[in-house]
Order: sequence, then structure tokens, then C-alpha cells
Amino acid sequence: MKTTIFASILFVSVLLSTSNLIAQNPMEHKVGRGEGSNKEMHGGIPNLTEEQKTKIKDIHLALSKEVQPLRNRLGELKAKQRTLTTSDKPDMSAINANIDEITKTTNQLMKSRAAHHQQVRALLTDEQKVWFDSHPTRKGGHGHMKCDHMKCNMNQHHGKMQEKE
Repeated sequence: MKTTIFASILFVSVLLSTSNLIAQNPMEHKVGRGEGSNKEMHGGIPNLTEEQKTKIKDIHLALSKEVQPLRNRLGELKAKQRTLTTSDKPDMSAINANIDEITKTTNQLMKSRAAHHQQVRALLTDEQKVWFDSHPTRKGGHGHMKCDHMKCNMNQHHGKMQEKE
């Protein structure tokens, strides 16, 4: 009898906590507020024309294509750095050479992002530029590049990124 009562209480507890988690699904909540991919793509820049939206989307796509190989390379270099630095007999010349490659790749990424930023900024009116320049993102970029795709989305849903516009 006690086992049946305990099992029933356990079942109800699991059922309630599961339904509570489902009710708090951040993905549904985000969609429910009307925040779509266009706002994220354009960073909430006010009063964009359709032409501006299209051009910003094209610039963002070009940047994504340009930086993807660089981000992949940077990930490989960082993994190699972990391997080099955790070796029983670390080779400092290899470690330093790898650091130089990481720096070079990071430099290329930063320059690409800076160029992208200026391309988007050139499309904006003075009012939009004021807004754009005053809303930096987590990565140090600006409103049009809010997220590093999945990382940002996951961080937002776990409360790690609390930025309001």
C-alpha cells in the first residue's frame, strides 16, 4: 500500500514538473512575443526600408560566407593549442607559432566584421546610425550582428544574455 502511494506521488510530481517545463519553453515564448528572425538579422534598427533590409541581409550573408572558414580555422587552432599546451613535453616554438596563427586568424575575423559593420552603417540614415552605434552587441559588434547563432540563442534562453532594446 505504501509503495503504491509513493509511486503515485512520484508519478504526479514528475508529471507536474514536466508540464511546468513545457509551459516555460523559451523558444515558444520568444516566438509568442513576435520576435522573428528579421528583427534579429537587422538588430532592431528602427524604420528600415525594405531595400535597406534586403541589402543588410545580403551583406550579412556575404559576411557569414566569408567568416565561416576563418571561424572553423580558429576552432582548429584553439584545439591544437590545447593539445600543444597539455603535452608532457611542450614545444614552446610550436606553441608560439600556433599563437601567431590564432592572432592572424582573429585579426582577419575582426577586419571582416569591421568592414561589414561599415557597409551596414553606410546604408543607414543619420537617425538609424545613432541607434545602431548606441546598441553594441555582446561580441562588441553592433545591432545587426546580435548573435553568434546557436551560442547566442542558447545563452538567451538560459538567461545568460540579458539585453533589452
